[in-house]
Amino acid sequence: MVALARGLGVFFDGARLRRARTGAEQGRGMSAAELARRVGASKAQILAYENGLYPPDPQRIAALARQLGVAPLELADTSTMHTWTLADLRRASGLRARDVTARLKVSPRSYRRLENEGLASARQYALAAAVAACLQVSTGDIDRHLNNVPAVAERLTGSRRLLAPLLERHCAPGRLGAVQADEPEVVELAGLYGRPAPTVARLVAHEVAHIRGVQRRQAALGAVADFATSAAEQADARSRQATEAMRIVEATTSLPSRLESFFRCLLPADCWHALALLHVVRAFGLWLTPAQLGIDESAIEAIPAPMLQTSGRPGTGQPRGYQICAAGVEHCEAYRPWYDALYPAVRTALHTRESQIAGHVPGAVLQQHFRQAHTLLFSFDGLLCRVFGPSLPTVSDQLIQTAHALQLPVGPQTPTDPVGMLRHLGRQASRAQYSRLDQVLAQQESEAVRQAEPLAGVQQLLRVLAAGSWRLAVATDHAAAAVEAFLARLEPSIAADRIHVFGRPADPRLMKPHPHTVALAAATLGSPRRRTILIGESVADALAAQAAGILFIGVAATRGKARMLREAGATLHVASLREITSIVRSLTQPPYPAPTGHDA
Repeated sequence: MVALARGLGVFFDGARLRRARTGAEQGRGMSAAELARRVGASKAQILAYENGLYPPDPQRIAALARQLGVAPLELADTSTMHTWTLADLRRASGLRARDVTARLKVSPRSYRRLENEGLASARQYALAAAVAACLQVSTGDIDRHLNNVPAVAERLTGSRRLLAPLLERHCAPGRLGAVQADEPEVVELAGLYGRPAPTVARLVAHEVAHIRGVQRRQAALGAVADFATSAAEQADARSRQATEAMRIVEATTSLPSRLESFFRCLLPADCWHALALLHVVRAFGLWLTPAQLGIDESAIEAIPAPMLQTSGRPGTGQPRGYQICAAGVEHCEAYRPWYDALYPAVRTALHTRESQIAGHVPGAVLQQHFRQAHTLLFSFDGLLCRVFGPSLPTVSDQLIQTAHALQLPVGPQTPTDPVGMLRHLGRQASRAQYSRLDQVLAQQESEAVRQAEPLAGVQQLLRVLAAGSWRLAVATDHAAAAVEAFLARLEPSIAADRIHVFGRPADPRLMKPHPHTVALAAATLGSPRRRTILIGESVADALAAQAAGILFIGVAATRGKARMLREAGATLHVASLREITSIVRSLTQPPYPAPTGHDA
């Protein structure tokens, strides 16, 4: 292989041209004279290209590739591609600068500024993505080639010089106060990138908050490494502490390049809002119109084309639908935290929309499940009420004291919530020891439910359920007596005897996620498992329902809770009990007669 000198910046490979020519025409090959005739050159020129005497210009590269049926880059020496600038990539792709500006309908000045300086103005936020589409590469490829431009390399050096003292100052122990727009380093950074100082200050402040969060974890791990009771715990803490240190190094060293990339593609607030909404609803696979999204059509149309895909043809009279595509997803996942810092009003709107659809199940699907169900089971703590609330640490401490009195070991792996603690301790306790622990917890539960208030939407749901004929039960790891006492307080929303209670089993090994309690509830109520629904909010609820062969509908008020349930295999979840209330209200009674037996 003969690689030519930089010349016009094209890393042309004559040997690749020869191979493409001799393999053209479905392997029959093409003579140099024939290729020359087709591209308007002489045979001597073709042979000169192949022998590395000089490179063809971009137009000639495009013509050669077209006649040989290959991509222009297939005629380039890509072994040195990591050193190319954007201009090199463009020329190797067979394009002149005027070809790019004509295709993209941008001014030569705007394009030259991107190519030579790596900068795009706020009005040209879509330029880098458009150039990537024009050259048939990713925006990440564009960033990598621009980082080889001397002006960009110089700016990155300047950015590192300014960010180092800024981060060091604001991440110092005991430091208070946010990054300000009038700090000298911020002002100079704003000048480097041609952006407003408040914009730079918000982005750096976000990074400072992130680094300080990592530092807090480091400090906590340091305490464990110094004072843990076993060598294994100390070693594990030191290893995790080193991992956190590497995260800080990565965050600080990559920040200049991340700022560089972000400022080339920073979307205006309305465009970001539109793109982020499409990202939020992407799991539904729907083509959504601007009206359905509740945003202005101009905001969607201004989003860079590579980030979206559209349905419907102009002029057909049908509204155009939109979905986010891979490039848009990549942009959202890379920059969502920074957009949240820059556009707080949009952040609030997005969080509101996410909470509305967190784990959203289409109403028709929910309605069908409830229409077919004979029995509705509910978990208790976290769904109907918060049993312990602020008293939880006191209850846990009393259980620990009881365990010590019973000479049961309480190690660092013991859960801190009372029910989890009982489950954990019960595995190593005798029957008598477990009975004593259970008695202590049951007494605390009975006292706690006297003060516990029903959570939002609970009483409304029970009132609606009272008008239906579903069999109702609570399946829980809390003491049955405590649950019954709580339900009695809810009258007259629903008569307490309408709701059966299946409480904590005598054997701790049968507590959730074991399916025992939910399976027992379905069997006792004579309900086929396939027509039984468990409504809960924990991973243990989801796993118990799956093991019992019972449909599970999770209640997940946050994205984090919805993600945890999905990871546990729960595919149906809603944002609140109000969604279930709405469905139940439309169904006054199940349509099927009571079953005579239950599924195995």
